[in-house]
Amino acid sequence: MKHLHWLLCLACLLAAPAFAQNPAPAGETATETRRDENNPDFYLELIASMQEKRLYYASLAHLDLFEQRWPKDRRALLLRADALRHTGDYAQARDCYRRLLEQETSAGAHHGLGLIAAAEGDLAQASASLREAARLAPIDARILNDLGYLQLLRGERAAARLNLFKASELAPDNRQVAANLALYLLLEGQGERAEQLMDKHGFAEAQRASVRSDAVRMGRAGGEPGKPLTDGDRVEMVK
Repeated sequence: MKHLHWLLCLACLLAAPAFAQNPAPAGETATETRRDENNPDFYLELIASMQEKRLYYASLAHLDLFEQRWPKDRRALLLRADALRHTGDYAQARDCYRRLLEQETSAGAHHGLGLIAAAEGDLAQASASLREAARLAPIDARILNDLGYLQLLRGERAAARLNLFKASELAPDNRQVAANLALYLLLEGQGERAEQLMDKHGFAEAQRASVRSDAVRMGRAGGEPGKPLTDGDRVEMVK
């Protein structure tokens, strides 16, 4: 199926964990960087910032070095799994997520497993994993956004409405969330509200066209309003 335009993954705005919010200043000298890389927390922030910039292969190289210095760090394992998922190595990514779940309860791991299942066309498993991720992290707008989109695909519009509006109020400036909420509104026949929302977020015409195209595609695939897609429909839920 056609790719998911605004998700997840982001993703992506959605890909980096919470500890990656403050990357190193752009003017930092090489000496200062080397010194700070002796701090595992800083180094993980650096690696996460690479993933925010979609430098997934570079982040994997740095994770190899990180794990030589600080082996068995669970945060690094989640970053590795996310990077592998974004590079399309689903088997290794799935293995990392499962290893993480053997050690601790992790919303991030369930989220990642859900995205892989969706990409492989297993919408039922994707739904189960994303719902568990949302249960564990109920105020994570990224997870709610992805779950809401998947629920739209499955024809579960009432559930999608709740999760997408939650995500919208938790992350009011997130354009990916806005796109999926506009998609919901279009599917519900509320085209004027959808256009107003896209106006508010300054969507270019090409971006508006992508959202409208998804609405048309989803409506045709689902047939009657509220009719879900089947698990055989392949969906790319990566950002």
